[in-house]
Amino acid sequence: MTTKEQTFELLEATGLNWTVNKIDLVSPQGYTTESFGIFRNDTTEWLGTVGNRYVPMQNYELAETIVEATNGIGLVTTKGGQLSGGAKVYLQAELPDEFIGKSGVKRHITALNSHDGSSSIGFGSSSTVVVCTNTFYRAYKGLDKFRHTASAKERIERAMLDLRKALDLDNALMDNFKKMADIPYNEQLAERLIRRLFEVEPMASKDSVSSRKLNQVTAFANSIEKEVNLEGNTIWALFNAVTRYTNHVAAPKNADDKAEYLMTGGGYKFATTGYEEIMAFIEKNTAKASHIIF
Repeated sequence: MTTKEQTFELLEATGLNWTVNKIDLVSPQGYTTESFGIFRNDTTEWLGTVGNRYVPMQNYELAETIVEATNGIGLVTTKGGQLSGGAKVYLQAELPDEFIGKSGVKRHITALNSHDGSSSIGFGSSSTVVVCTNTFYRAYKGLDKFRHTASAKERIERAMLDLRKALDLDNALMDNFKKMADIPYNEQLAERLIRRLFEVEPMASKDSVSSRKLNQVTAFANSIEKEVNLEGNTIWALFNAVTRYTNHVAAPKNADDKAEYLMTGGGYKFATTGYEEIMAFIEKNTAKASHIIF
């Protein structure tokens, strides 16, 4: 199958077979402005406002770039979709499954692009624990994002470099998950997470906490209990409680809204904070252990 055929199939399968237009924005009085609107050609929906120098990257350009790049390193791009009605779009290359703790983990490298001018193309990891369908998205902000204005050849070369870096970062993420699975559950860390994620003291009296906060902490405690039953008394279970909360408690029910919440919205921020808090705890205690002289 040719690259163009693969690109067309991918666009059709992911609902991204549409283009955008950059159109001058004019005041009601007919005055010209230095702003431009990005509009979908199929629905005429406004996606965002950008400046004169902004150059849209069409979905077919992104898809062709990712197909070429993933083919070049032995991966297959299989999934994708849109967020906020198409203001952001994403494509995902499938990676081999991992087994961590007591669960299989589905892995993808995700390429995320915006049509609202908010960002260039960026890469991240998307991992889903099969037994509880908890998805965690990790954006890799350290990569050199390739520009919308790059030539096709430059885009593919840049994408291949970034994909290789993203693969290394995803492998490091899996290693961190395995560390979590090897470390016993820690009550102090659970309390630390509650303080950081919900901004309440774990042992605070019910009268001093709003009913909303109390319900959130209670739901998180229930998530911990469920994950400990699935994964055992490990920090991996505690991290899965964080992602269970974002996926099954706090996330919107609509699939598109849920994807946006987990990848770029409040769920992304919540889960990332939880992950970083857990890793800071692990690194601090690992450093302490390494200084013990036997």
